[in-house]
Amino acid sequence: MNTIFPLFETIAIEKGQVCNIEAHQYRYEQSVREYYSSSYSSINYLNLRQIIDASLPSSLHTEALLRCRLDYNHQSYQIQFFHYQRKVYHHFLPIICDDIDYHLKLTDRALLSTLLTQKGAADEIMIIKQGYVTDCSIGNLIFRKGSQWFTPNTPLLKGTMRQTLLNTNKLIEIPIRLEDLTEYEEIRLINALNPL
Repeated sequence: MNTIFPLFETIAIEKGQVCNIEAHQYRYEQSVREYYSSSYSSINYLNLRQIIDASLPSSLHTEALLRCRLDYNHQSYQIQFFHYQRKVYHHFLPIICDDIDYHLKLTDRALLSTLLTQKGAADEIMIIKQGYVTDCSIGNLIFRKGSQWFTPNTPLLKGTMRQTLLNTNKLIEIPIRLEDLTEYEEIRLINALNPL
């Protein structure tokens, strides 16, 4: 756990262009407000786009895809850039965890890491809470029936890609129970670096 920077954002950068920054800025501000609300009466929010633009080395501007990790607290941050290669996930193993809470993007991912160790030969886990599908360990889940994509209305974390797809009517949010999974033809993982 990072006690100095308890929160983080993961942001995609494609060929020097910062992706979906407005959604990240919104979630960052909401997270800071909630996490620090009892400790500070006023907070000066960082401008994430300015931070990334000032920090991104010019040598990386032409990279196809970068993962930007911004760890932060209420007044400071640290930023890192990593080359990123998208992966395909085919097999998700349902894991039941009724008491998980990950509604803020916390650097303390101990419980998620513990759950992930149970995946065996699967590519990823599918976390089931109180009978309902939530997320996997690194993103939101979407489910295809015919030509329509659905996402659970019980996510652990409201991801920026998920919200963008909901806002543009490319996803429909519905309750999805563990026993409903056989109704769907395809499952995908989405996150800031893995769009629909």
